[in-house]
Amino acid sequence: MLIYKYMPYDRFFGNFKFRFTPAEDLNDPRELVPDIRLRDPEAYSRDIVVRNLQSTFLRAQIANPDVEAEVLWTRILAAAEQHVTSFDAEDKAAEIFDMFMRVTNRHVGVLSLSEDPLNELMWAHYANSHTGFVVGLDTESEFFQPKPGEPKVCGELMNVIYTDTTPVVFVEPKKLDIPKEIFFTKTTKWSYEREWRMIKFLEQADEVVTVDGKKIHLFDVPKTAVKEVLFGQKIATDLADRVQAELSKTAPQIVVKQVSFTPKAGLAAMPR
Repeated sequence: MLIYKYMPYDRFFGNFKFRFTPAEDLNDPRELVPDIRLRDPEAYSRDIVVRNLQSTFLRAQIANPDVEAEVLWTRILAAAEQHVTSFDAEDKAAEIFDMFMRVTNRHVGVLSLSEDPLNELMWAHYANSHTGFVVGLDTESEFFQPKPGEPKVCGELMNVIYTDTTPVVFVEPKKLDIPKEIFFTKTTKWSYEREWRMIKFLEQADEVVTVDGKKIHLFDVPKTAVKEVLFGQKIATDLADRVQAELSKTAPQIVVKQVSFTPKAGLAAMPR
């Protein structure tokens, strides 16, 4: 099976690297955004109290050496009960959400691909208004296999689920289980993209470059993974000729095609 990457420029053909994009730089603000909920707010609050009782008591003894231990415990237990009573589950869920988004943006990158190389909207949105390229990749390539030591879910090629229901993450004491659907869900408005995607741990990038103060994480793509390259209908002739000449030298096995449009057939791709 082939899967396709739309791209506006020809940089890829010079280095054969893909950028994996953190959530904050994706064009959909709802990407990788979960609904965080505490499964049992009271149990969560009491767990916090129990885990901190002993250290709180020791600090109180050090700070109040003249106060009897029994009195200190009474005060601490009263404060603990007050904490449980006044615990705000929504505030805690918001705090966990902020933590999740910070960690995700710092460590997780997304590569977005499509089943469809001839989608007119995709060419317009992601291939510089039909002047760019689409790269066809073999899903059986080692590029789409998880690498040894990669975190869970990273390196897997998975199709995107389109739903208007936000993925829910239920938080329990000492447990934050992030379902993989968080990384592979988009709203139904985007279903025309027929997207598949892969996520990577950004710290494992093969190259990191800085552009306008922002780090860009690049991962090597084996040339053997690339099976075809489609040139947009409106691509400049000199650009198309140059890229085709480069590919004939560096990766002659890649089939080069030209996309064209006819009123009856729509977009079609033929060998160039």
